[in-house]
Amino acid sequence: MSARLATRVRSRARSWDAGRDGRLLVDRICDAAPRALRPGGVLLMVHSGLCGTEDTLQRLSSAGLRATVGDHAVIPFGPVLCSRAAWLRCRGLLDEAQDTEKLVIIRAENS
Repeated sequence: MSARLATRVRSRARSWDAGRDGRLLVDRICDAAPRALRPGGVLLMVHSGLCGTEDTLQRLSSAGLRATVGDHAVIPFGPVLCSRAAWLRCRGLLDEAQDTEKLVIIRAENS
């Protein structure tokens, strides 16, 4: 495999996996949100509960935003999560029989 192709493969994997713990992009958004929002501006973010809803709420709050879970839905695993289910189970992030995930809508307001 050429170095160029290897870089593209790693980049695609990084895009899907968002780093080692799945929070690479979520954390970047949380950290940048206060600078991107006007006073009274609102960030709406949808993500899987598997990547740490409480971590996101805490990070947004620590950045000075008023953060809450606005809504959630439980859905069956899609193709990406199905392909990673065994790995997630090995890491203790999924129960053996789990085949659904909770999607959350996080609302963060810049006061």
